[in-house]
Amino acid sequence: MARKSPSADKVVKPKTKSLPKPSLKGSNRKGGKTAIGRKPAQPHLKTPSIKQQLAQREAELAIINSVQAALAAELNIQGIYDAMGDKIRETFHQVDMSIRIYDPQTNMMHIPYYYENGERITIESLPLAEQGFVQHVLHTRETLVINENMAQEMEKYGNDVLPGTQMAKTLVYVPLVVGDQARGIIDLVDMERENAFSESDVRLLQTLANSMSVSLENARLFDETQQRNSELAIINSVQEGLASQLELQAIYDLVGDKIRDILDAQAVLIAEYDHATETIHFNYFVEKGKRTFAKPIPFAKITRHLIHTRQFVLINENMEQRSTQFGVSPLPGTSLGKSAIWMPLVVRNEVRGVINLHNLDREGAFSDSDVRLLQTLADSMSIALENARLWEQEKMYRKALERELEIGREIQAGFLPEALPQVEGWEIAASLMSAREVAGDFYDAFELPDGNVGLVIADVCDKGVGAALFMTLFRSLIRATANLEYFEHAEGTSPPQSTTERLRHAISLTNNYIAETHGKSGMFATLFFGILDPRDGRLAYINGGHEPPLILQSGIVREILRKTGPAVGAVKDGHFELGATQLQAGDMLFAFTDGVPDCKNPRGDFYGRERLLDVLQNDRDSSRELVNTIEADLRQYIAGATQFDDITLLAVRRVH
Repeated sequence: MARKSPSADKVVKPKTKSLPKPSLKGSNRKGGKTAIGRKPAQPHLKTPSIKQQLAQREAELAIINSVQAALAAELNIQGIYDAMGDKIRETFHQVDMSIRIYDPQTNMMHIPYYYENGERITIESLPLAEQGFVQHVLHTRETLVINENMAQEMEKYGNDVLPGTQMAKTLVYVPLVVGDQARGIIDLVDMERENAFSESDVRLLQTLANSMSVSLENARLFDETQQRNSELAIINSVQEGLASQLELQAIYDLVGDKIRDILDAQAVLIAEYDHATETIHFNYFVEKGKRTFAKPIPFAKITRHLIHTRQFVLINENMEQRSTQFGVSPLPGTSLGKSAIWMPLVVRNEVRGVINLHNLDREGAFSDSDVRLLQTLADSMSIALENARLWEQEKMYRKALERELEIGREIQAGFLPEALPQVEGWEIAASLMSAREVAGDFYDAFELPDGNVGLVIADVCDKGVGAALFMTLFRSLIRATANLEYFEHAEGTSPPQSTTERLRHAISLTNNYIAETHGKSGMFATLFFGILDPRDGRLAYINGGHEPPLILQSGIVREILRKTGPAVGAVKDGHFELGATQLQAGDMLFAFTDGVPDCKNPRGDFYGRERLLDVLQNDRDSSRELVNTIEADLRQYIAGATQFDDITLLAVRRVH
């Protein structure tokens, strides 16, 4: 080991707190060769008495206490280096020493405290050598003491002797350990004597190093907390702004302006990468306070580097050389400056763009905290941009979907009867309140070839487009099979003619077609299908799992048309019984879907059958008036709450 005064400016020794200097009379500086891990060879030394050992311990304890008191008052990292270094030099009679701090991210050794020949010297940071005393101590996290045979030890550890320098006689390297990592080293050297440091000296230095490690970690955490709080305030302000923006350019402007406010950059550029065309599009570019609008350019070498690595590029010195390495060139009329950062904007592991900062005047403009803050802002911006893009896509999709649903609504409206049959002596009215753009409910009223009138109300399971498609299928099948006079039968059979045959065949054929052809979809419909003979008021019907329609006379429920079979399409060859009733003059047939009793008000209360019956008790002069009254009462009850199900009403009144 050799010391050579580096060609660096000397600095004035900083003032530190005056600490008591305890006696070290018990300290022995003439021990044999000592390397930690080896038993020191000291056969010629006289063993200290118990009194001497106690005095030595008291002296060490006084030093440790005074150092810890000084360190406890420091939360400034450089202040800790100075307080510790000054106290060690005071304790060890102005020994040559240094405090070295290792940065594993850059593999650099920083030397914040260095004394040689009684003078404080500033030392520039150096790369950590691949071998040598320092590398050994950092790797093993163990103290290294060499009290003699320095030349052999240097050769053993791979330490080079600088030409023209003096070799040290004794050295002690003590690691600064935090957790399971060596963060630095305190080293003492004696250029004139071997066996300069005793075991008690080493033990004391190790204790002081442990105290210093704790203090440095506390100071680092304090500084980090202060820095993080400042960064967090900036991040929160940016994120609050981003949360209110769903327009792409507004996001670029917000982040770009904020970066210009908080970081030392005269040029700020935010660009988007078009991977399909391999071009860079500039969304934000301000240099020296002037907004510039640059045209798109092809991908550069650094662009491909960012895309490939997804890691930032920081150039804080040697801009000309480093820019050539990364293939960076300034845009026309601009300058790369002295320092620059390229921070990729990453979304789902793909680089979508870059934030690029330049300091035009000085090197070393961007610190680790600047890079960390910029990375956080880039992450937040990437998320905001992706949300904005998704929102734009969502708006476009919504417009397309709304148009498609509008077409679907128009088509579905065409499946409902454009005009209800006008039959002498009868009134027919209906209403459909869809919960969504398209409905799964439907009603129908149509004249049959024999003069009778088919009446249908149905509720297809599920909601939305799927239910609407099946609604059209059910409606078409019921109409087609009810009007079918001739169809394929086993030989010897005849087509249905009677009302009951029409009902049975219409429901049976519809049920089996849905169950066989679309059974995997699990779709079915609760369905009431009645055939009314307007001449005498007879009504034959099948109720396939539907809400039972009511026969009303002067607002009083005279009859309930209960279920006569399962939901249509649920089970192949399902059994459906026939029902029949007679409508007298003044009678009203009222049918509805389960959306009526199941609708809710803003408090979540159901409309219910009791309320429906209360409304029905008030006799109405016409079927249309009844439908309008119930629909108005339902809308008033819902009162702005979400309508979860379609609501369909059908009323048929015999006038005379």
